[in-house]
Amino acid sequence: MIKYLAKANDDVISHCTCETPLASPSSQLDCPWCGCGWMICCTKCGKAFVYGRIVETDATYEALIRADYARRGYATVTDEEIHNDACMMEEMLAPFEVGETIAYLDGCYFRLEETPIEFEGLFASHKFDRLPHASALERADHLREVLGAKSYWFERERPDRLQE
Repeated sequence: MIKYLAKANDDVISHCTCETPLASPSSQLDCPWCGCGWMICCTKCGKAFVYGRIVETDATYEALIRADYARRGYATVTDEEIHNDACMMEEMLAPFEVGETIAYLDGCYFRLEETPIEFEGLFASHKFDRLPHASALERADHLREVLGAKSYWFERERPDRLQE
């Protein structure tokens, strides 16, 4: 058994209507405000949702990632790339306990109740007293107003991001 990420619920924003889907590994693009920088994708339909839950599954990281990439049409992914992504996913999920609700933000996963949040993401530098995902449970518009705004990301864009 391994720990993996599944859809927790349909709260706030959920384009995925699948029953108990697992999550795809992060595939954030250069437009994180579109949702790829703050939402999680379903391995079944490829549509996004906000809240993940740590579950146990009897598959391997490699098998889950290989199946997800095949669904997305990635025919040229090497065994080494699959292995590297599997190791990354295992490492990213290691700090969490089964049953915890988590959120994705700019390359990292966080417990929904975690405070404060300060880190260097894939695209930007972030500092929050509370995750926008948590605040959105009280005011749904908050998530799109903050993380859905291009200005939020460009005002905090890491200057070294383009050199990576």
